[in-house]
Amino acid sequence: MLLPTCSARTRSALSPNGLSFLLFSSLVLVAGCGEPNPLGRRAIHGKVTFEGKDVDYGAITFQPDAPQHGVSSGAMIENGKYQVKLSQGLPPGSYQVSISSPDRSQVEKVEEMPGDARTFAKERIPTKYNLKSTLKLEVPKARGSHEANFELTK
Repeated sequence: MLLPTCSARTRSALSPNGLSFLLFSSLVLVAGCGEPNPLGRRAIHGKVTFEGKDVDYGAITFQPDAPQHGVSSGAMIENGKYQVKLSQGLPPGSYQVSISSPDRSQVEKVEEMPGDARTFAKERIPTKYNLKSTLKLEVPKARGSHEANFELTK
């Protein structure tokens, strides 16, 4: 294997001052990248049951109690489980939780204006868990994923 040789020109470019500048520039570039998670987001996962059975499908949303948080998130519920990945996770704080699961077999037609009808699936989860939710979640400042399970009843 042949190794390149240093010419006089190369040696002058790597003088102590040149090398110091190169190292300083590299540090500035690395430091300028910033923290990958400036809000301190946490991945959230858990289980959702209704009357002791897994919620087979639906949605869960998290709205901040304090407007200064400004971060809301959510996930789909599948076979009783949900997961909010770190990139969409929640910063530490208090959140209102809303859980919904429409009954696809019971669809009702609503006519808002003559000739303008829409269909909606009937909600299987009581309004105290969605439209008038009383559910809360406190996301701690600790690192790592946070587990939050919800056991819903009639």
